[in-house]
Parts: sequence; C-alpha cells; structure tokens
Amino acid sequence: MKKFFVFLCCIVFGLYAHNAVSAQTTVVRFMVELPGKGISPDSAVYIAGNFNGWNPSDENYRMMRVDSRHYKLDVPCFANKKYEYKYTLGGWEHVEKTVDGKEVDNRKFTSTRKLKIKDTVTAWNVAAPKKEVQNPLAGMLSKEQIGQMMLMKDSITKSLAPAIPQLLGIIQKVNLNLLADKPDPVLEKQYNAQVIGVVTQILESLTNTLMKMTDVLTPEQKQKMRDAMKNSTNPGDLINMITNSKAASNK
Repeated sequence: MKKFFVFLCCIVFGLYAHNAVSAQTTVVRFMVELPGKGISPDSAVYIAGNFNGWNPSDENYRMMRVDSRHYKLDVPCFANKKYEYKYTLGGWEHVEKTVDGKEVDNRKFTSTRKLKIKDTVTAWNVAAPKKEVQNPLAGMLSKEQIGQMMLMKDSITKSLAPAIPQLLGIIQKVNLNLLADKPDPVLEKQYNAQVIGVVTQILESLTNTLMKMTDVLTPEQKQKMRDAMKNSTNPGDLINMITNSKAASNK
C-alpha cells in the first residue's frame, strides 16, 4: 500500500507538471563516468529528472553499462526544451553527492538535435541506518478491531485492482500522443480528463476506507495516532500503522 501511494503521487505530479511544448522531438545521449572503481555488474545507474517525474528507479531510464565506471543512455526529449536531472543508484538515498558529501545542484540542459552530454559523478550518498518507526497502536487494538480493518483493507485492494491497469493504459496513450509528430491537443485534453477521473476515483475509495478504519478506533487510540502522525512525512504511514498493529493480549 505504501508503494502504491508513492506511485499514485508520481502519476498525479506527472499529469500536472508537463506543459504544452513543441511537437518536435529529439534524442539526447548521456554518458557518465562514476567515481573510484565504479560499481559491480549487478548494480545499476539511473537518470532521474523532470522528463520522467523525478523517478529515481525508473527502468525506462536505467543506463546501459559500458564498463564498471562508464554508463550511457539515449533519452527522447522535446526539442529546445529546458530539462533538469540527477544520477542515482536506484533511490534518493543513493543519489549523487559532492566529494565532501554535500548536495549536488540539479544538472541542466536544453535539448537540441544530436546533443551528447558527458558527466562525472564524484561520489554517491551513503544512506544512514534506517530507524524503525514505533507503532503507537502496537498491542492496543482488539482482535475484533483488527478483523474489521483487515476486511476493509482486503475490500479496497480488490476494488482498486481494475483501476491500476486502466490508469496505466491511459498514461500510455498520453505518452504516445505527446511523442507523435503532431500531438493532438483534443486527445490530450481527453486523456488528461480520463486520468483525473480514475485518480479521483482511487483517492475517494482510499479516503472512504480510511474513514471507516478510523471509526473503529477509540478516542485514546486516535490521540496516539495524531501524536504519531505529527512527526510523519509519509501519507502511507497511517494505513501501515493501523493495519500492522497487533491485537492486545488481554482482549
């Protein structure tokens, strides 16, 4: 469910982020040199930018290995448009950094015909040990509460199953229209409206289910959840905390 929230946010962001641009497209070749001895053959380098919704692990933007220190990738872009990007090893916890561990400013370029870009990554971010989030409801929910919530979670999962392929199908149509020699503005509006409709349906279903789940909680349990969510930056934490809670032993 947590991954689904991230996926949904990326889709919504991508929908509203793109502007009307020239129909002409071009291919930009990226070539990057990695620090030290590079990376092992089973690792991967990705490009994340405003051309793919800043997705740090998009398989469509996974670079081709030349050797342990050199990678390349051809990226389709709209001609004469400004882009920003960074290199990652598959996540923002492994994004490129400066030698002294500071943030790297977004790399920038304006796409032109047969443009070739050569970059060098000086260092990668080393992720700090992940701290486990304490579940404020651990041991507080009754078996009856857990059962009711599991039924609701299963119900929403089944109801949303058809929406995901439907959404992906529409996004595919959007992309194909944008990459056409002459993108159809009428189709663009039509597809955008369809995407908004499906996303709205998904959000409404999730919101309704969350409301039903929280109705099962006692005032004391809700207070603990409110205190926990004040320090949370992930919208999926609410669902994870509720559905991953164990029943109290005395209930």
